[in-house]
Amino acid sequence: MQTLEGPVLTSPARLCFIVEEKYENDVMPSVVADVLTRWGHDVDVLRPHAVLADLSALTEADGAYDAYVLKTVSSGPGLSILEAVGAAGLPTVNDYRAIRLARDKVVAASVARAAGIPFPATYFASRATLLEQAPRELYPLVVKPNNGSSCERIVRVDSPEQLGEVDLDDSGYLLAQPYLPNPGYDVKLYNTGDEVFAAVRQSPLHRSNSVVEELIEVTPELRALTLAVGRAFGLDIFGIDVVETPRGWMVLDVNDFPSFGGVPDVARKLARTVLRLARQSAARVNRPASASLTSLMEATA
Repeated sequence: MQTLEGPVLTSPARLCFIVEEKYENDVMPSVVADVLTRWGHDVDVLRPHAVLADLSALTEADGAYDAYVLKTVSSGPGLSILEAVGAAGLPTVNDYRAIRLARDKVVAASVARAAGIPFPATYFASRATLLEQAPRELYPLVVKPNNGSSCERIVRVDSPEQLGEVDLDDSGYLLAQPYLPNPGYDVKLYNTGDEVFAAVRQSPLHRSNSVVEELIEVTPELRALTLAVGRAFGLDIFGIDVVETPRGWMVLDVNDFPSFGGVPDVARKLARTVLRLARQSAARVNRPASASLTSLMEATA
């Protein structure tokens, strides 16, 4: 049985959202937590930047949640906490192992190419000076931090001589990829867990272009590409950045739990997915689901 406000459940699910400082005041994922609370579920927010996290309490049977949901920066402490509860056999959204595959960009490049997903050739540099070894024929190069997020600190280097002129972030490892000719904008593909959406987005390499950021039609090709990425990484809630090139669509980046900007009714869509994944994860780890998750299964059967 369902209402407009979601499934009618016999008792609330207990959910823990792990939210880092960067996203503490953002719309996402707070709107998802708000919907779940409105539906009668118990939602706690763990802020790893502000509290001493009691891992024993988080992983003990009496204190464990039905699911743990992560919204964090690429190399933030939230992922360590999620991996700790996941390693204890507790349900996480997304699967904690899938998040690690997507967060480390050099690993993500390897996963994508091994799965046959169109992805640029990728070079790894432990420090910026090593980019001087790149052959001239690889230029122009796109250089980005291995742990970057939100399209930050991405630069184009047109020639070896320009390496010393551009501001490269040398605080961590770097990736370099040949620049791919494109229309001057990116397309963001979002998977809410049940539906795929597409939106035109401003390219970090073409800031001067006047781009109308809006939802566009999801073609069969784009849908198939999105689902292939989900299967390869084991992600359920995710986004990918793609660009149209003379060789077809190419995946540039994979993000777990993105902003989902412009997706209609996204808070409810994600809330339902979180509940469904919590119930499925509980079954996989042979852990009894709460009465609310059992009711959800019956309500949506």
